[in-house]
Amino acid sequence: MLTHFRLLAIASAILAIAYGGQALAFWPFGGPTRIALSPAYGGVCEDCDLSGRILVGAKMSNSVFNRSNFTRSVMRRADGTESEFIEANFTDADLSYMTFASADVTDAIFMRAGIHGADLAQAHGLTQAQLNQACGDAETLAPRGLRVRMCN
Repeated sequence: MLTHFRLLAIASAILAIAYGGQALAFWPFGGPTRIALSPAYGGVCEDCDLSGRILVGAKMSNSVFNRSNFTRSVMRRADGTESEFIEANFTDADLSYMTFASADVTDAIFMRAGIHGADLAQAHGLTQAQLNQACGDAETLAPRGLRVRMCN
């Protein structure tokens, strides 16, 4: 009986993950609890090659990604709050709706990066020259005094 229960539990977990990227956890002392499954990258990853990676919704906050390569990565809705991206390369990356709150992007490369809807308003070290390399829209938030280049 216990073996059947384990098999059923494993099969249910696999189906829940494959179905919607979220699983339901049932705690025996209350109602169902939702657990969001999203990639998390934390700690120190200096000089890392993360080019071409799918990092949609990734939790990258409070981390160090100095000189890391994010070329052609898809980082839509990722959270880079309070992280360091000093000299990181975001060439051709999709940074749409990503959060850079209190993140350090000093000397980062944003060549042809899509920053549509991204929150760069509190990013440290961001310059107009960096924003001129990227492509944003009316929803993109930039620090006071800087302007986002609008394009499709």
